[in-house]
Amino acid sequence: MMAVRRNAMPFSSLVGNDRVKQSLRRAVAENRIAQGLIMAGPDGVGKLRFALALAQAVNCEEPAGGDACGSCLACLKIERNEHPDVKTILREIRDPNFKKESKSQFIRIEQMRQMSSEAQFRPYIGRRRVFIIDEAEWLREDAASSILKTLEEPPETSLLILITSKPYALLETIRSRCLMLSFAPLVPGEIAAYLKQVTKHAANDIATIARLARGSIGRALEIDLEEYREKREGILEMLESMSLARDSSRLISAAEVLGRRLERDQFQDHLDVLNTILSDVFHLKVGEPADSLVNADVAERLRRIADAVRMEEIIERTEKLQQILLDLARNVNRQLAMESMLITA
Repeated sequence: MMAVRRNAMPFSSLVGNDRVKQSLRRAVAENRIAQGLIMAGPDGVGKLRFALALAQAVNCEEPAGGDACGSCLACLKIERNEHPDVKTILREIRDPNFKKESKSQFIRIEQMRQMSSEAQFRPYIGRRRVFIIDEAEWLREDAASSILKTLEEPPETSLLILITSKPYALLETIRSRCLMLSFAPLVPGEIAAYLKQVTKHAANDIATIARLARGSIGRALEIDLEEYREKREGILEMLESMSLARDSSRLISAAEVLGRRLERDQFQDHLDVLNTILSDVFHLKVGEPADSLVNADVAERLRRIADAVRMEEIIERTEKLQQILLDLARNVNRQLAMESMLITA
């Protein structure tokens, strides 16, 4: 079974999903925490951090109000992934030959059997043994079935937490044995407040990143704003050629660059930027204020595009863009698809 380091912190330091936070703190304070939990919600909203905060709360040496102190030896050991009673199980495996991280297709039955066996023992140094299964939707059916007995008759000192973005991919027999906690995407203000604490970005940049993150702190931390703006500039110039200049030759050149010269991942990244900009243009077209846009810092350029195109054009191009994204798995001719979207819409 593989354990991995993740930054842990008390509930009081976590951002967003206050309803879940209050529920968990109350359950810990009243010593009635469920022994099988499913933390379900979009990727990047902090589910793993919540799970580790719960592991701290139930093992903290000086808890208060259902929360961990964050500074005792137990809390620090959990933060450093050194606590023998807290383990995070992944579908990542280390390849001993190539010395690099790779991903197994599923969480394997051997991992679950080992976890179930360890769950039967009393904690080494803490009050609770906590097992966190990340990306639990990747449990093979045999692996999932192997933990049913542990979930049905859990030892009093063990807590199992399944983290997933796809709860209904889990076996119904697992869902019925666990309490499900639903996590929601974070609002831009919550993400911005967090970024102010952990980054040195300028205030305007933080606001842009928070809007681009689409509710995910994880995504916000991964955004390279300079790279995004470079891609966005190319997309804006292309849309200006389409809507203002009506320059077919430039659009054909843009379709060739995007469709033929970019690697598939780069192509998809550019389409994601295009999708965001088209969405902003749509919102301007229906009268939404400029400060509500994801790309509010280029609102004037977007407004000129919105004024120059009909609503039907925006909708048609957005639909064609979504179709291209769906067809990527079938090796669609990317250049022809882009030409169709840009020129013949």
